[in-house]
Amino acid sequence: MNGSVIRNLSLSSVMLIVVSGCVSPEVAKETVTADTQRPVLIIKPVEYKKEVKPISVPTSMTTSKSKVIDGKASYYANMFQGRKTANGQIFDQGKLTAAHRTLPFGTKVKVTNINNHKSVIVTINDRGPFIRGRIIDLSSSAFKAIGNPRTGVLNVTMEILK
Repeated sequence: MNGSVIRNLSLSSVMLIVVSGCVSPEVAKETVTADTQRPVLIIKPVEYKKEVKPISVPTSMTTSKSKVIDGKASYYANMFQGRKTANGQIFDQGKLTAAHRTLPFGTKVKVTNINNHKSVIVTINDRGPFIRGRIIDLSSSAFKAIGNPRTGVLNVTMEILK
């Protein structure tokens, strides 16, 4: 009984394969193909022309006198070493750099410790500090140049050079 069942199954599967091979390709093509093209929307870029308007520079910025601001300075934690700053540079504790909330990147600033009158010139390359009452965040080497890092925060005057 088992032998006849297996023989019948194998004979039926062979017959099915033979019959399915007899279908003409045109019939199979007609049933399978479908219109799958979708409409394509082509958008051409619009050219914008910016009007360049001259800006008026405040007289305080054009005079030779530099702006002096008093406040507190802190320094970056070591966790920021090797990370990107706001202007895209890689932060290095060994460089004389600083963060300020609003000054343009590349601005040179002279930071002077009020207690010992030591000063350092730093370049703004990041945004911060984000703690109320602080006016500038210095790199570790810039902070060490004007004070003891163990204090964490110094009373300073910040003079904008250029």
